[in-house]
Amino acid sequence: LTEQHLDRLAIRVWGHPINDSKPNPTSRSLNSSIKLLLKYVRPYSFNQLLQHLRSRVTPGIEEVTDSGSYRRVVSHKGKARIIEVSDANDEQHLAVQVHSASYDNLIDDMERLRTLLAIDEDPNPTVTHLLNDHLVGRSVAKQPWLRVPRCWDPFETSVRIIVGQQISVAAATTIAGRIAHTLGAEVSPGGPLNRVFPPAAVLAEANLKGFGLTDKRAMTLRHFATAVADGSLDLRLTGPIEEVISRWCTLPGIGPWTAHMAAMRVLRHNDAMPSSDLGIRRNASRLLGSSISSKELDDRSGSWRPFRSWAMQHLWEQ
Repeated sequence: LTEQHLDRLAIRVWGHPINDSKPNPTSRSLNSSIKLLLKYVRPYSFNQLLQHLRSRVTPGIEEVTDSGSYRRVVSHKGKARIIEVSDANDEQHLAVQVHSASYDNLIDDMERLRTLLAIDEDPNPTVTHLLNDHLVGRSVAKQPWLRVPRCWDPFETSVRIIVGQQISVAAATTIAGRIAHTLGAEVSPGGPLNRVFPPAAVLAEANLKGFGLTDKRAMTLRHFATAVADGSLDLRLTGPIEEVISRWCTLPGIGPWTAHMAAMRVLRHNDAMPSSDLGIRRNASRLLGSSISSKELDDRSGSWRPFRSWAMQHLWEQ
């Protein structure tokens, strides 16, 4: 790649040419760091994404700090890179600090961060579409910046969704942490963030006893990991929502809720509809003043298309 090509990539990822913040190539310790600004599409609320992540971060891999930042460890050739992001408080950017011995693949890491935090997604069309809806319109007016949180790593987030079937967020977080600690590779130099999530090939062959999973859930995870490892399930393949759901539901133990959640978080689909989610149904029932079933919620969701994922997020965050 020429320097001009690199600058184009840097402007896409960071919002400025790479020469404006070029790291010191002689840096060799984790104490070395660079600071970057990531420009987001307005309106945007970093706090909304942070609150979503706070109860869901995988121990040993990521954390939300008391000072209001998101931190994650990334491994490059077995060495730790700590990425920390916070609000730049200028209504335009997020501030990113990268602690690393080298800066290989940094553009890829920034792209992953942009995806996780939905930095490039424009909420304005969804606001226009959903603003007058009887069920979610009030939330849309109150939170026009709301985003659908996505993912850093498709496989990691998919596993987290499967682990979360029919259990609490807190319980799923605990189990995900156990999987990371036991099966994930350790990265140096230590500290509270010192694991990377195990790849599909490792999880497919792992003994999943002792993690807190039911036998059925452990079987589902192994089948899923095997499908990803052998290429029979492509976590990058999207398409019409009906095709996505059908594809995922061919796997043992994967039902509509899991498939729709994966479509939202992993595939970044804007029209997913996990209507059987208890939290969504509870909040929808409260807003309507009477109980609503998942089928009834599906029936009334036609007017939300093609932004049902965003309507679901508004219902979650009531």
